[in-house]
Amino acid sequence: MPQATDQPRLRGVIVPILTPLTPTEAVDVKSLRRLVNYLVDGGVHGLWAAGTTGEFAALDAAAQRLVIETVAAEAAGRVPVIGNVSAPATRAAGAAAAALRGCPLAGVAATPPYYHRHSQEELIDHFHAIKERAAHPLWVYNIPSTVKLTVEPDTTAGLAADGTVVGVKDSSGAGEAFAELVMRCRRGRLDLYRFIGTTWRLAMAGIGAHGVIPGVANLVPRSAAAAWEAGARGDEEAAGRGHAEVVTAARTMQLGRGGGAGVCGLKSALKLLGIIEHDTASAPMRPLSAEEQSHLPPLLAQLGLA
Repeated sequence: MPQATDQPRLRGVIVPILTPLTPTEAVDVKSLRRLVNYLVDGGVHGLWAAGTTGEFAALDAAAQRLVIETVAAEAAGRVPVIGNVSAPATRAAGAAAAALRGCPLAGVAATPPYYHRHSQEELIDHFHAIKERAAHPLWVYNIPSTVKLTVEPDTTAGLAADGTVVGVKDSSGAGEAFAELVMRCRRGRLDLYRFIGTTWRLAMAGIGAHGVIPGVANLVPRSAAAAWEAGARGDEEAAGRGHAEVVTAARTMQLGRGGGAGVCGLKSALKLLGIIEHDTASAPMRPLSAEEQSHLPPLLAQLGLA
């Protein structure tokens, strides 16, 4: 049964890559390939395909698979790729994981099933069932703000101990729960990848995380990677510079007034840079208005991107 030690060591900034869409909301494969190269050339350490920033919940199974396979093919082994196979129920998530057999991935990830509330025992069954069908190492994707459920630290540790999962992306924002997981891993000598979805902790390599998975890195991959690497080597001045650029870039994610403001702001900025062709987002999300977009050029100029 694959363990984290069987894989190339993962660390640093894994980008939850956006999913460029055409005006009819089909996956824009050409733009997705350009974005992969922009991120890899920017020095990031990995890619997280079809995640929340990638609007996976609005994609059907074929589109979700297309995104993951396209990202993996374009990355071509230059950085590891993890594909998100989350679905509202266990059977669908297991089928999505099984469909990726043969795809060159470092792992697949799944949230708890969403819509209904489930017990921790049911979540254990959920991950065991996905693992049985997956050809790749399995990660827990913890994001209770969207799925209503948290995979508790002791549940995650138990899944790591029995070989079901090799990693976790913790986007809960619950620092104490993450600290508990770190300590459970240390006490149990569990080799579990621990990544957090964060902007403000991007340069804090000493908190027991192997890396970060920040959406804003879609726009400023070089700054995000530099901030993490500087933090990891203890260079606080360089880490501060890189992080300041990341925080400036995050202002693009606050320009829209809709529920998908972060995704839409990033897409509009990347369209202006010529990296993606359209700023279409899955309905009912909408692109930034002309007035909202007017704030982007000065922000991009401040970042040295325009």
